[in-house]
Amino acid sequence: MMTKVRFHLARGPNYQRWQVKRGDDVHYYDPEDVILEMNGATLRNQRGTAERILAGENKTVCAWVECESCIVTPRGDSAVPAVQEFCHYNPRRRPHWFNAKRNDIDNTYYECLATFGRLIIIPKITQHEKNN
Repeated sequence: MMTKVRFHLARGPNYQRWQVKRGDDVHYYDPEDVILEMNGATLRNQRGTAERILAGENKTVCAWVECESCIVTPRGDSAVPAVQEFCHYNPRRRPHWFNAKRNDIDNTYYECLATFGRLIIIPKITQHEKNN
């Protein structure tokens, strides 16, 4: 069973928190308190919904990260991850996930993605980490 991670924007007690959902098991995390490491991760998007939002409709859930596993680490216990690149999503700007070059990266698979605050990053993997 895959895990889905998304930024929760519905008003209420979990507003602007990361939602981590595996089946019926759902947890919410303050982005300032944790780093989420998402392994075997794919950027997912409902393009039609995103295009309607871009055209002016109200925002609704249309994008998430689907991953094989999600490790939650308190930010105080973690070093700031070295960043290879950022993954961006805002259907008011573009109807797809995009990188710094503004390329469409919907459905792109990554060995590892991580959150840092409200950002999703592709962390740099050092040679030491590659050899372990």
